[in-house]
Amino acid sequence: MEEKRKEKKLIREVLHMQEERYIKKIYKKVKHLIKEHETRDPLKIAEYLGIHVVYKSYSLYTKGYFIKTLRNKFIIVNDELDENEKRIVLAHELGHAVLHSVKPISFIREYTLFPVGTYEEEANIFAAELLIDDSDIEELKYFSVPHIAAVLGVNEGLVKYKLLKFL
Repeated sequence: MEEKRKEKKLIREVLHMQEERYIKKIYKKVKHLIKEHETRDPLKIAEYLGIHVVYKSYSLYTKGYFIKTLRNKFIIVNDELDENEKRIVLAHELGHAVLHSVKPISFIREYTLFPVGTYEEEANIFAAELLIDDSDIEELKYFSVPHIAAVLGVNEGLVKYKLLKFL
């Protein structure tokens, strides 16, 4: 029984190390995109990458999604959202386009900031890294999460993802 417990613990530790390495790859990918395109604007980066961004009216339950058809990539953003939320949704879906477009995902994912799986977590980390500069967190790290979110014009979920980098 004790051996099984030790084995499970070792497996969890190995998986955690792999996860940390992948998160660092996301940070590196975002840093490269920002440097290469000289912007943190998800719309401009999408344009540079040849990803079509379409704004379309939906109910507020569908904020956005990423689809790939043949060789074309599309990010659909709900036009009913306010400008800040559109930017956040676009950054999240850009994360899917950059990180997951080579994977065989045939279903349409609805954007949510609640962790619904590995791909959503990764897209949230991508969005947080893209929209929030490290220097902003350094400057504001002693304030509350709601305060930081309000100052930076992002939601609290993204601030929490970004703060994980500094732990």
